[in-house]
Amino acid sequence: MKYLLTLTSFIVATAISFAQPKDHPHYEKHYASSVEVIETDEVKIEIIRPHSQESHTQFNAKIYNKTDDYILIKRNETVFKSNESGYGEKRPAEATMFIEPKGDISRQFKVEGGPGYKVDKIEVTLGGFSRAPVNGEPAGAGEFKMKPEKNSVMMGPFAVTLKRWKYNSKEITADFKIRYRGEGIGLVNESKINIRKENDSIVANTEAKSTPFILTPMKTRTATVVKRFGKGEIGKSESVYVVMSDALTESTGTEFKVPGFSLSYDEGKTKKNNK
Repeated sequence: MKYLLTLTSFIVATAISFAQPKDHPHYEKHYASSVEVIETDEVKIEIIRPHSQESHTQFNAKIYNKTDDYILIKRNETVFKSNESGYGEKRPAEATMFIEPKGDISRQFKVEGGPGYKVDKIEVTLGGFSRAPVNGEPAGAGEFKMKPEKNSVMMGPFAVTLKRWKYNSKEITADFKIRYRGEGIGLVNESKINIRKENDSIVANTEAKSTPFILTPMKTRTATVVKRFGKGEIGKSESVYVVMSDALTESTGTEFKVPGFSLSYDEGKTKKNNK
């Protein structure tokens, strides 16, 4: 009996769901799925599942980097435009994405607000694409004295803050929070962070990651310095300096154009979003 009641409830709920009118806010308005692949010398883009509900329009994009450089994409420079229902021009939330050389990413492009997004035709202008060399330019000289006299230094477009440290004649360990404030790509190579002694000789940051990490505008990550000194290598009252001049580089992007596309309502693909 309990099983029959459960089954009956499910059937009734399903019937009510499919009985809802097509203008119900949870119904999706799907656009023609035959948007052609977009291709330039730099990228190939596949547009996946473009659709609207009452309060938003979105599509997914799989973007391939055809170059040996980085591709930067400022998502909020893409524009959705329609002359229907006061739709006007809409832009996705601000975000900067990057694609490794010969790599690919899948990302969502979504504009939202409410109501009036379920229109029949939308023009999409793709913008904010640029190409940045893998080898950046040095950001400028900069170093931290240990024991520290200050905990924050600007090094070109990088804001570097000392968050945690330990230093004595036996070892140095330190974590630096690095924020990139430029408009391109910030490259941070821990293996090129060096330690300078008072006599100007250089010792290496021995436990550093060998692969640089990448920072898009206003993003932050931590770089770590670790070095254990040999007996007598550092005097008890001697200072050392963490030198980042070779470790921080910036790669500036050159913009390129990407064709936009049109979205048209496809009646046969309208369906309810059950999520």
